[in-house]
Amino acid sequence: MKLKNTLSIFLFFTAIGVVTQVDAQCKRFTQKNCLPALSPYTNNGQINSTTLYEGDSASMNMTFYSLLEYRLMVCTHPILGEGAFFRVKDDDGEILYSSEGKSPNYWDFRVNSTQDLRIDVVIPEDQERVTDMPPSGCVSIVLGFKE
Repeated sequence: MKLKNTLSIFLFFTAIGVVTQVDAQCKRFTQKNCLPALSPYTNNGQINSTTLYEGDSASMNMTFYSLLEYRLMVCTHPILGEGAFFRVKDDDGEILYSSEGKSPNYWDFRVNSTQDLRIDVVIPEDQERVTDMPPSGCVSIVLGFKE
């Protein structure tokens, strides 16, 4: 019984270490590859990142304040391919912007009144992939502003 508890504790801390290492790698990717592209906008101080697989999607809500100009950027690791895109939706689910099929990977905009918007990030499946294991990589939503 003591060995089983010791093994469980060891596996728990090993899993925590792996998650922390992956999170740190994603933050480094964001700091090196994404934050410089915000210029001349100022980062809001938050790094919103996760690891996604090909075929995955993720969503998050963000608050945008009136009288500010924003740059919303979705930065993906190159292993996920060129097809990643994002959509911005209002409270009613209406799509305000979609980067699908467009370049660059950011949207510059201003809101007339303070509001919460939903950002959906989609990593399409590669229909021509020959392996069963889809690749995974860092995906970051980065927000910059200027007054």
